[in-house]
Amino acid sequence: MATAVTATAFPLDSLIGRALPAVDFADAWTAPLGDPSVTPVEIALAVFRRTPVWVDQAMAARNWVVSWFGLKTPGVLSAAGSKPAAAYRVGDRIGIFEIFAMSDDEVLLGIDDSHLDVRVSVLKSVDGQRYVVATSVKRHNWLGRLYMLPVGIAHPFVVRATMRNGRL
Repeated sequence: MATAVTATAFPLDSLIGRALPAVDFADAWTAPLGDPSVTPVEIALAVFRRTPVWVDQAMAARNWVVSWFGLKTPGVLSAAGSKPAAAYRVGDRIGIFEIFAMSDDEVLLGIDDSHLDVRVSVLKSVDGQRYVVATSVKRHNWLGRLYMLPVGIAHPFVVRATMRNGRL
């Protein structure tokens, strides 16, 4: 049975809420958390490591296309690494993202490129019953605006599918 993933309010009072000075795209999705003792890094690792094959294939195709424009090709989401969650620190990578900040209830990930900056947050609810994956994007130029046209449409499908596979 698939995990229920639903849209939720963007967590303004969080690391991601304060991460970028202004954003051009933002969304947030929530799902149940079966084990309230897991950390945000453990959640991120579980979700990314179980990325659906079609999402990784889409990322590989994206990387091939954007390489022609000189943009970063960070790999695929499922390549989240194999070290224990407690070993991750700010500056390390989880999948395609660098860890920008960490707290007891949130890990802030991101990637900066010439066309846009992306931040992704994995945030536990106060009661530990749910988690939120929130994304914010700041575009820098016409390439960022062009890039976000298809990505903005596909993004909710990718996030929901990845979170459904995470089953925490």
